[in-house]
Amino acid sequence: MHKTYNTTDQEKEILDFLSNGFTAINIANKMNLAEQTIKNKVQMICLKLDSSNRTEAVAKAIRLGII
Repeated sequence: MHKTYNTTDQEKEILDFLSNGFTAINIANKMNLAEQTIKNKVQMICLKLDSSNRTEAVAKAIRLGII
């Protein structure tokens, strides 16, 4: 049985930015959101993907075909 990862379109967009080396402040500026909002969303992504940090989350998202 495969585990389902319910990432939102916005979370996928953030993962894509992260995979291209963007920082939270860079992403915040691109998405017109507060830096803390991006940091909170990255934490949620890590929880959803059962990852301990953003690098692991991006690697897992790529492996799973999320991005």
